[in-house]
Amino acid sequence: MKTLPKVGEIVVVNDLSDATMWRVVELQGKFGVGLIDSGIENCVPEQKVQWMDKSYLSYPTKKQQRYQEAVKRCKEMDQWAKSFGTEILK
Repeated sequence: MKTLPKVGEIVVVNDLSDATMWRVVELQGKFGVGLIDSGIENCVPEQKVQWMDKSYLSYPTKKQQRYQEAVKRCKEMDQWAKSFGTEILK
């Protein structure tokens, strides 16, 4: 990444389709970027900030975004199925 991302933006560190998505929470100087895992930020609100150089970061591709949406949808469906199963067994 040639420029610093803005606080609140989502970035990735590699090109894999299942890459972890990170949210920018702090900036330090011209190169330091403070990140937290955006996939668990609601479950773990007090995450330790990971510091990376901006040169390692890029914005997520459409493929990476679609993969993350599919994972989220599968988790929601699994949660629904568990609650439905619990209701049936009552």
